[in-house]
Order: sequence, then structure tokens, then C-alpha cells
Amino acid sequence: MEDYTRQLGELAASWVPSDRRFSDQLARRAVIDTVAVSLAALDDPTVTTALRALGPGNGGPATVLATGQGGDPGHAALLGGLLGHALDYDDVDDAMIGHPSTVLVPALLAVAEELDVAGDAVLDAFALGLHVCRDVAARVGIEAHYTKGWHSTGTVGTIGATAALSRLRRLDVGATRHALGIAGSLAGGSRQNFGTMTKPLHAGVAAHNAVLATRLAAAGFTADPDQLESPLGFLALHHGAGSGSAPDATTQDGLNVKLYPCCYYIHSAADAVLELVGAGVRTEDVERLRVTVQPGGLGPLIHTHPATGLQGKFSMEYAMAAAVLDRQLTLATFTDEQVQRPAVQQLLQRVETTESVVPPAGGDAHGAFAVVEVDVRSGGRLQRRVDRPRGHATRPVTDDELHVKFADCAAYAGLHPEETEPIHELLSQLGPTRSVRASVRPLRELVRRRAAAGTTG
Repeated sequence: MEDYTRQLGELAASWVPSDRRFSDQLARRAVIDTVAVSLAALDDPTVTTALRALGPGNGGPATVLATGQGGDPGHAALLGGLLGHALDYDDVDDAMIGHPSTVLVPALLAVAEELDVAGDAVLDAFALGLHVCRDVAARVGIEAHYTKGWHSTGTVGTIGATAALSRLRRLDVGATRHALGIAGSLAGGSRQNFGTMTKPLHAGVAAHNAVLATRLAAAGFTADPDQLESPLGFLALHHGAGSGSAPDATTQDGLNVKLYPCCYYIHSAADAVLELVGAGVRTEDVERLRVTVQPGGLGPLIHTHPATGLQGKFSMEYAMAAAVLDRQLTLATFTDEQVQRPAVQQLLQRVETTESVVPPAGGDAHGAFAVVEVDVRSGGRLQRRVDRPRGHATRPVTDDELHVKFADCAAYAGLHPEETEPIHELLSQLGPTRSVRASVRPLRELVRRRAAAGTTG
């Protein structure tokens, strides 16, 4: 771990992706997905409550996407990260066991608007930030870090976003080391808050703290330039049981795009149960529904008897019951009213969950898996196994499928295709020929008009 902060500082200054075309496309897709899920969350109580406390913006250079107002970059990043993670519909990275884009994208867009840089600078910095997230996760020992209760979106995400913004701001190696040192003291996030408004706040705070750390470092503010690897530094405090470093992010698989707005640890089981529903399983058929996942696969799913929509996003029992009852899992599934329905509360009592090294169907496991077994009242048992859900990096969504998700999210917010299609096109063309400020302006104006009209999704 010796000189790790310096190594990251040098990497931020000299980063060259091994496959520029791949990394740029990965970053564009991350921006599109993050904006999509942000639009869907515009009326979410997490967002509206935060706005009452923090205000809509102060007329600064960055877009506060939650309101369409201008704001200070730190304020825009804070609300942007919260907005992007409010519905738990944003992308996931296996290597960091967290949500990189809801931290990286709001922070990068806010500072890019402030600096008025071209879109390719954001794509470049995103790829670096993702690589650093993966590298820090490997060095900190991400599984032990996560099991201990840390929310890696808030912890690892803060360091990755700080490295990304250091590159975007063109900080030298010394200033970047100080920025990373500042970030090492600010990073945090507890998994005990899963299923509450504070979970998405972790993403917003991480994005904000990256803006703060790099802004301070750019002005000459200092920290321990070896903070990350030192005895009392980030790696030691956040477990420090890492096994090495991550490979170049541009040579790995991409990010996991969510097709259900709930915790990613539910998605394989969701695919499996919906396959059974599609094959004819009905609510009245279910005597018992059992879900078996790999060891640790139930870790984030801490709400076995949820009472709110937020808790439902972290409940395997609720997701299985709702999938059988409604034959789908959509943005409308995870509201307080849907979770509190007597029919679904009764059905979830028949759902059992367990972890096992050996799957009950389909042979040995090589990593994550989910097996759903339904004991039917007429006798017999039906099974489905899914190891990687649709949208996983190894089963990626196409650009057309991502476009459909964007349109669905916009429609959920009450926006019309003629309003949102030009925005999707601009985001799809982020590159060297147009500034981020110009690319984001139509999005800002659309959200501002929506807010002024009092539109609700």
C-alpha cells in the first residue's frame, strides 16, 4: 500500500484508457441511465423533503436537476446524487459492491458546467473515476468492508469521485494528493440506513464531498498527502484487508444496468420468479415460495416485513410476493400504498429465504445465484435459477433497451416523448464538439418548466 495516494495522484494526471471507444460508450450510457432514473425520482418524497430542507438552488453555474434551477456545484452534486439514487434504480458495479454512477455523474456534470468544458472531458474523467472505485475496493477488501456495515457507494464512491474531479479540474499530482487526503476524512455511509431516505443521501454526500475536496485542494488547502495508506488513514479505518488492485476499468465488463427499481441483490430472484409467473404460476397456486441465494446474498435485504415503499426495495419477501401478485416489478411497485396492501402482506408470509453454498438446482455455483422454488397447492414443485439478471454486465442491455428505460422513467415523471427525445439525443452525443453546459441546458429548462407548471408523475 506504500505511496498509494501518490500513485492515484499520478494516475489522475496521466490517465489513458486502454480502449477509449469502450470507456467513452460506457460513460455515455452511465450518464443516460443516471439522468433517466433522476427524472423518475423528481416527485419522490426523499427528494421533495430534501428540497424543503436544502433549497432549490442559488442561481449558480451548475444545474440542480431536482428543480431545474442553477446552483453551486456542491449543492447541485449533493441533490443530484440523492436524486439519482432515490429510487434505487441506478446502475451497480460488482467490483465495488456499490453504485458508482450516481456519485460520479452528478459531481462531474456539476463541475463540468462550472468550468464549461466539453463532454469528452466528462467521459474521460468518468472512466478514471470508475477505475479508481474498483481499485480502492480491491485494496480495502470490499467484501469485508461491506459486510462490516459500510455502504461502499458513500465510502469508496467518495474517493473515486475525488480522483475523477481532480482530473477534470486538471489538478497537479500534489493538489490531487491533498484532495484525496481531504476525501479520506469525509467518506462514510452506514448500511443500517438502507430502506430510509438516508441511503440515497449517502450518494449525494459522496458527490458533494468530492466537489468540496477538489475545490479546497485547488485553492491550496492541505491534507496528509499519504492519507489513504497511512496507519490511521482511509484503508486502515475502512477495514484494510485488500488483496490487490483492480484491472483497468476499460478492459473489464461494463456496469450492471437495473431493470427493476429495487436493491440489486433482488434482481436475479426477480427474473426467476417472473419466469415462473410467465409460465403460469398464479397467486392462488402458491403454497410456499422459497428463495435460495449465495452466502451474503441476503445481506442488504434487511426488511423481512416492510411497511413502506423504501423498505420494500430491501425486502426479498415483498419483491417476490409483489411479482407473483402483480406479474411485474415496476416503478409503481415500491410505494407505501402498494407495500401495505393486505393481499401482498398475506402472500409475503409464504415467502422463505435462505443462503447456501450449494444451489438447490442447476449444479454448482460460481459466484452469485438465485433459485426460486414454488410449492404449488395442487402438488409438486416448480423451480427457476438465475445466476446473472438481465442487464448485468455479462447480459448487457442494448442501446435500444436503455432508450426504452429512459423513456419509461421520463413518462413516470409526466414528461412527454417530444420533450425528452431531444435530451436523450444530446446525452447520446456527449463528446468533444459540444460543451456540457450546452448539452445540459435543455434538460435544465425542461425540469424548470415542469416545476413551474406543478406537474406530478
